[in-house]
Amino acid sequence: MKKLFLYIFGIVLFSLITYVSIGYYIAYSILRIEANCGLHEGSLPNSWDTKIDHHTYSVLERKILREYFPSSQYHLNEWQDVYFPSRNNNIKLNGWLFNYYKNRPIVIVVHGIFPNGKCKPESNLIASLLIKNNINALTIDLRNYGQSETVSSYENLGLSEYKDVLGAFDFLKKIGFASNKIGLHGISLGASTAIIAASKEKNINAIWSDSSLAEFNLILKDEISRYGMPNIFGPIVSLIGKILTGINPSELSPVNKLSSMQYYFFTHGEKDKRIPVHHFQYIKDFSILNNINAEFWLVKDSYHVDAMFKYPEEYGVRMRKFFDKHLK
Repeated sequence: MKKLFLYIFGIVLFSLITYVSIGYYIAYSILRIEANCGLHEGSLPNSWDTKIDHHTYSVLERKILREYFPSSQYHLNEWQDVYFPSRNNNIKLNGWLFNYYKNRPIVIVVHGIFPNGKCKPESNLIASLLIKNNINALTIDLRNYGQSETVSSYENLGLSEYKDVLGAFDFLKKIGFASNKIGLHGISLGASTAIIAASKEKNINAIWSDSSLAEFNLILKDEISRYGMPNIFGPIVSLIGKILTGINPSELSPVNKLSSMQYYFFTHGEKDKRIPVHHFQYIKDFSILNNINAEFWLVKDSYHVDAMFKYPEEYGVRMRKFFDKHLK
């Protein structure tokens, strides 16, 4: 009997250790960040190139799209290197200010999860498309990224970083931009961060969301599946994420931050594997049900944040129409 008890106890203990270890591995892999831009480290608005890391994309269509994208056609040669504090704390942030047009709106561009930052092609291309369409831009490094201050080794999923976006908003007001002339553009996790920031600052009228997640439980299931594990690991991944970061990741549900008093534009790739298209549909259904002022563009045959590279001119025109309409 004693041997049976020890045998059962050993199995239970081994299973528990395995469960926790796998949960830790997934949470750590998702949340760990370094203050660099990966292969794009050192890229500038007049030197970035999608060819730098095109070979790292497993999908042939995405690889070719970046290998042959004419990056140099979208380079910008004039910008200001600016520093400003995050809202409500002393974290020092860095950005590139493209202040080309007087009495015109400006859009804060928010990057996605590591490896990322304002040096990546996505942020640089969005800035270029905005400038081409007579809208000013401010690309930023969130805390723990690029030239901004490093205060942690883990990603807080926008639940702290939204204050950095609001710090950029405060900075733009300080240098002369009116509140109703400042919009947000978020890329991937940056879209979630932008939505959260706007929910805290009702003077932000226009938010463009490219490939945002919708709701925590949905993205948690997707992330665990991406590591080839069943959803039973959800609770432990969430718990370890909370221990590592000090924030409650279950609060990451940007769809619940949408306001009927603000305006949104949601775009998503039909073939997105990183943040599956059911997030886009979830947001769309929620918006319709709750009378959210939103426009939607589901881009056919496009993967994660590929629309800007596949249809840059159309992307830029759509941004101009949206921001001109709502940043008055």
